[in-house]
Amino acid sequence: MSLIPRDLFRQDDFFAPFFGGFPFEAGALMAPQSQGAGQQLATRSMPVDVVERDTSFEVKADIPGVSKEDIHVSVDHDVLRINVENKAEKEEEKEEQGRKYHRYERSYNFVGRALRMPDNANLDEVKAKYENGVLSLEVPKKEKDAGAKRITVG
Repeated sequence: MSLIPRDLFRQDDFFAPFFGGFPFEAGALMAPQSQGAGQQLATRSMPVDVVERDTSFEVKADIPGVSKEDIHVSVDHDVLRINVENKAEKEEEKEEQGRKYHRYERSYNFVGRALRMPDNANLDEVKAKYENGVLSLEVPKKEKDAGAKRITVG
């Protein structure tokens, strides 16, 4: 099993290379940014744990603060995709000391992960559960082949 590599031109902090030091070296726009002491890179990805058991694979993703309806799990050949799309609108109106305040805010968040699953994963039988901010997926393993079988010629 392996993670699908990210697009080389898409970085978590897109504008960081433009405000770093000059001059740029060849390929500096695609090079990973180093972390200084006490700094953490902000990422838009979700933490994912994958555990292989005797009869299944267990995938857990931390996705706090979203509803079940915002989570989309799909399978494309041997790739298991977890996408979260969250849209919110907030409207606030109030009046203080003869002044009327109007505030309209909209936000849109999208985060996704793609995992290439091994050949023995049965992606037709995936079970999903979302509880306390954690998405749990159980991917059963395929039955082992009995080996070569003899075919009689008639």
